[in-house]
Amino acid sequence: MVKQKVVMKVSMNGPKSRTKALQAVVAAPGVISAGLEGDDRSKVVVIGEGIDCVALAKLLRKKLKYVEIVTVSVVDEKDKEKDSKIKYSTWPYQVVTPQSYMYQPPAHRYQDPYCCIL
Repeated sequence: MVKQKVVMKVSMNGPKSRTKALQAVVAAPGVISAGLEGDDRSKVVVIGEGIDCVALAKLLRKKLKYVEIVTVSVVDEKDKEKDSKIKYSTWPYQVVTPQSYMYQPPAHRYQDPYCCIL
């Protein structure tokens, strides 16, 4: 299959609509990467193999009401340098292992001969 680059202009009303657009695009079959471009980040750039751009536009229309396909092009090896400039939004997740603490009572309590626990 040939890698394709699809650029679509989408109506963005805020960060919630950006999230909806990226979630819808990433869930489509054949998508390798997705990102936002433009001054107001209103263009969605999708790179993948065997992408049906019309089906992708219909999917985005259900979510965001307005979608316009700007360009559909074939990705060459030279275009990888341009694609690396796209900034992706990711959430930094960090897995932290909880530490266990052991309580050791002072030694002098157990050395008292008159202390009795029943």
